[in-house]
Amino acid sequence: MLYDYKNVNKYIQEERFDELIRFSEQRISMQFEMLLKLVREKDSDGEGENLTDLLMVTGPSASGKTTTSNLLAKYLSEDGYNCTVISLDDYYFDAEVTQRKQIEMGLVPEGSNDFDYETIDAIDVNYFRQQMKEYTLGKSITPPKYDFTIGKRVKGTKTIESTHKDMIILEGIHSFNPILTEGLKFDTSIKIYISPFDSYKSQYKEENYLIEPHQIRFMRRAIRDSVHRAAPLGRTMDMWKGVRRGEKNYMKPLVPYADIFINTSHEYEISYLKKKIFDILDKSSDSDKKRFCDVIPIEALYPFQGKDGFEIPENSLFNEFYM
Repeated sequence: MLYDYKNVNKYIQEERFDELIRFSEQRISMQFEMLLKLVREKDSDGEGENLTDLLMVTGPSASGKTTTSNLLAKYLSEDGYNCTVISLDDYYFDAEVTQRKQIEMGLVPEGSNDFDYETIDAIDVNYFRQQMKEYTLGKSITPPKYDFTIGKRVKGTKTIESTHKDMIILEGIHSFNPILTEGLKFDTSIKIYISPFDSYKSQYKEENYLIEPHQIRFMRRAIRDSVHRAAPLGRTMDMWKGVRRGEKNYMKPLVPYADIFINTSHEYEISYLKKKIFDILDKSSDSDKKRFCDVIPIEALYPFQGKDGFEIPENSLFNEFYM
């Protein structure tokens, strides 16, 4: 779908922004109902020989994987499942380990910072499989946690117990990768691909602009990184090239295997993203402002009225980026 800046602004000007939020959220809710219906229809309701069901949630950076996974856990728990969300990010090797390996393998020249953190090799696959095998055999496990502020994996604090009606919800850009579940047996498995798919058009000084989904995702990520990872805009831009490369090389080839697609675009979000990004840009260096324009022409955002301070539903997928 293609949204027009005039229509978005009209809702703000006429003080009907809550209506736009409601329409946007209804679109997402309808998709979610379809997803839950698929899960319920495909699941054998514990009649299979294996204990655990697996939902694999993937999508490019800042698509809303974490919130989608947690909402799935919430709704399916109401059906009686013992749901556990597992983030593949928590199984990353320490950053210095990945850096050293890539230098030793000649993938990155000495002195370069162009490390590939998106590759499956940056994940401790053996440790992940070991824990999943124990869990599917009925044993309790304590998943690790990854601290992005220090680039290290730390010991987890939450132990999860296996029951007869388990649902593992695995989220991450590699969650579709068959290497992760090699040798593991699940009663049911469903692949879910999520991403914002919609674009926005705007016009500034007689020039037409198109803001595409990957640019929406960049703004989402920049805002989230700023709040949750204490990362300045420059750091997000440093990582973005590698993020996009990883999406193309490691995730895109597996997209055709998805069982269902969820469009996480919220028509109203552009007003919020514009407001927050401009706040961040005001505190950024001139060089970072210039680099930002290489990702998104700032003129494309000028026509949109910025807005924050509004209310969105507690179960909105956009809560992951609404600070």
